Amino acid sequence: MQMLCRAVVMWVLALHFAASANAQEHFGNFLDNLKGSFITDRKPRPVFKLGTEFRFKDPNGLLWITPNAAEVDGASIPPAFWSIVGGPFDGPYINASVIHDHYCKTKERTAHDTHRNFYYGMRASQVPEWQATLMYWAVSTFGPSWKLEKRVVMRTTCVGTVCTAAATAEDVMVATPAVDLSDPVVLAAAISKTNAVARTLLTTDGKVLDVTVSGQVSASMEGVQRSASTYREVFASKDFTSSSARLGLLSQQAVSTTGVVQPWAGNRIPRYSDVLVLTPQTAPRIIENSPFKLDFRSKALIRDRVDIKSLETAVILQNRG
Repeated sequence: MQMLCRAVVMWVLALHFAASANAQEHFGNFLDNLKGSFITDRKPRPVFKLGTEFRFKDPNGLLWITPNAAEVDGASIPPAFWSIVGGPFDGPYINASVIHDHYCKTKERTAHDTHRNFYYGMRASQVPEWQATLMYWAVSTFGPSWKLEKRVVMRTTCVGTVCTAAATAEDVMVATPAVDLSDPVVLAAAISKTNAVARTLLTTDGKVLDVTVSGQVSASMEGVQRSASTYREVFASKDFTSSSARLGLLSQQAVSTTGVVQPWAGNRIPRYSDVLVLTPQTAPRIIENSPFKLDFRSKALIRDRVDIKSLETAVILQNRG
């Protein structure tokens, strides 16, 4: 009898944890079918024009609305990374991209909430966890960023010929420094870092985000946000070769127009201490898909890790597609 009771208790607990797990897997719902058309002759890239209002209710019950006739171009995902993560309108990304793009333009909610909602939208569209986490990290690190701050604003109101001024507290959008991806050295380092993050996420099925001098970084929402905030500052300052600890593990990878990512060799994450520093002496030994790290000797060499022309060609081909 005691064994039977124990079995029943274990079965009830299993059901409880299964129900909890299922509850945690709710990422929200798109309330409409996406309708619209591409305008292919727009510059610098085609745009998607909505034919009807498009809504998403996030897992917290907050409604995100892209209005009818709104135009989006996917630029909230920096085009330089489309060859790694895939284009914004590829497959299951499109629903989440439309909502994300619109709110990155209007900036009516915080960047933190807007980027987090992008993750929810991708997961609600059945994008694999590792890919959704990668996209979330990429837009948080390299995409548009802003914050809403309370500011005292003087407003003047007039009644007839009499005008009065009063101070009111309002939410004001304040942009934060962007990463200068037009700098070839910064772009090459950013691509190499994103490749490493992508491979680490794929290898661990979305459980580990990054490898740094301090060890592995969890792919939790908090881990992603802390990592993105740290790297955004490092890339914006362009001070990423002063120490190998600045960018952690990096990876060279062939440019692809299909967003194909390869796991780490042997499906094992490299140990930070075992990885070569990119120097004139080690550069010939760091072959395609090999991990590496940077220090003060690397700045003149990092551009060689990424074929910028092939990358630009990949983006052009995706724009035409």
